[in-house]
Amino acid sequence: MNISVRCYLIGKYTSESIKGIIGGSDRMNAVQTLVEAAGGKVNHSSFVRGPMDVIVDCEVPDHETMMGLVTTVLASGSMEDAMYLECVEADPIWVSARKMASSYTAANA
Repeated sequence: MNISVRCYLIGKYTSESIKGIIGGSDRMNAVQTLVEAAGGKVNHSSFVRGPMDVIVDCEVPDHETMMGLVTTVLASGSMEDAMYLECVEADPIWVSARKMASSYTAANA
């Protein structure tokens, strides 16, 4: 398994999905199965309180796989809203920003 992208998947279930969960549907197992089918692994998953219902800390081979995973979940009708946040190494971003900073003129300058 070649893992290169770590992400947090955040989603909001549809009312039909919530009925299924109340009826006994094991969503955490479903998440585990889907991520593994995508060639990835789940580090942690949890129901959450707030505007979203679930968060999944997972690792997958690449961005396309993660986008496909989210698309699959949305297309199934299980969630009405889903997105993922990619974990990134910050230091290379700051190095890049420092190189460009002196070349940029702000709109209000």
